[in-house]
Amino acid sequence: MNIKGYFSGSVIATVFLLGPIGAQAHSEGAAFTMTNAPDDNKIVMFSRDAHGLLTKTGAISTGGKGSGGGLDPLASQGSLVLVDESKWLLAVNAGSNDVSVFRVKEDGIELKDRINSGGSFPVSVAIAENTVYVLNDGAPANITGFKMDSHGQLTPLPNSTRALGEGSFSQVAFDTRKKALVVTDKANNRILVYHIHAHGLPAIAPEAATSSGSVPFGIVFDKQNHLLVVEAGSNAVSSYDFMRNGGLKTITASAANGQIATCWITVNQRGDIITTNPGTHSLSTFRVDPQTGVVSLRNGFAGTGDRPLDIDVSKDGRFVYAVDPGNGGVDMFRIENDGSLTGMGSVDGGLPLFAQGMAVR
Repeated sequence: MNIKGYFSGSVIATVFLLGPIGAQAHSEGAAFTMTNAPDDNKIVMFSRDAHGLLTKTGAISTGGKGSGGGLDPLASQGSLVLVDESKWLLAVNAGSNDVSVFRVKEDGIELKDRINSGGSFPVSVAIAENTVYVLNDGAPANITGFKMDSHGQLTPLPNSTRALGEGSFSQVAFDTRKKALVVTDKANNRILVYHIHAHGLPAIAPEAATSSGSVPFGIVFDKQNHLLVVEAGSNAVSSYDFMRNGGLKTITASAANGQIATCWITVNQRGDIITTNPGTHSLSTFRVDPQTGVVSLRNGFAGTGDRPLDIDVSKDGRFVYAVDPGNGGVDMFRIENDGSLTGMGSVDGGLPLFAQGMAVR
C-alpha cells in the first residue's frame, strides 16, 4: 500500500555489462531494483557473491518513465520480476504506461522490447511460460494479457483485457500450476481469482473472495501452491487453498506480526516466509507448513531496515534482499537454517525515495 500515512514503441537494443571482464566468473548471482524516476526509469543492478553480499555494478534505462512521487508511489508488489529461470526481467513504467522486457545474460542485461501496458499506471506484472499479464491500476483499472516470443517481443493478446471495477489493486500473479491469475484489491478487501482458459485467456468474471484480514497487498505461492497473502491493514499473513470451483478456502486467518505497514512478502522453497514492515522499520519471519499450508509467526521483529519495501529471496533460498529507499540502497540478510535472519548491512544504490521493485537470482 502507499505508506505515506504511516510516516509524519520502438526499442533500441542496449546492453549493460555487469562489470569488468571476468567479474561475472566470481559472481553467484545478481539483484535488480528500479529508480522509478519520472524522467527516465532505470534498472539498478548489483552482483552477488558467494556470501550473499551485493555490489552495485551500474544502471540501464528501461526506455520508459517511472511515476516519481514520495515513498512507495506504486503501492504494489511485482513491479519488477525475473522469470523463466531468470532469463527475462520485466519492469513496469507507471509514468509512460508501458512495460519493458530485458534479456538477462551472463555479462549483463539487454533491452529487447517496450510496449503499451493496455491501460494506465501499470504497477505489477506476471508471467507463466509465454503469457504475460499486466495490472493497470489507473482508472479504469484492468488486467491485460500479452504473448512473449523467444526474442522477448510482446504482442497484445486479443480479448484478454478484464476490467476490475472500482478498487485499488496491488498485484497480479499466476499460481504455480498456471491455472489461475490472482489479483489483490486492497480498497475492498478482496482477492480476485481468474481461472485461465484456453490460449491464456482469463474467465470473463473472477471468483471474488473476501480477504481474511484488511488491505490484502502482496501475494506469493509456496511449492504446494498454497496462496500466501500479506495484509497491510491487519499486519498479518493469511494462507488459502484453491477449491474445485476456483474459489479460495482459508487455511490460516491473519497470523499477525505486531508490526506496521506489513505490505511485501516472499517465501523460499523450504517454507521460510519473510515480510517487510516499513512502518516499524522491520522485517518479520513466518513459517508455512508445506503439507497443510498452515502459517505460523516466528519473529515479528526479525530484522531491521530504514524503510524496507519490495523484497525477494535468492534462488537458492539462502539470502533475502529488500529495496530500502529510506537509505537509498538494498538491505541484505542471510536466512539461517532455523528460518531466522542475520543482517549483513545495506549496499548503497544511489536510489531515490520513490524507488521500487526487487528481483533476485
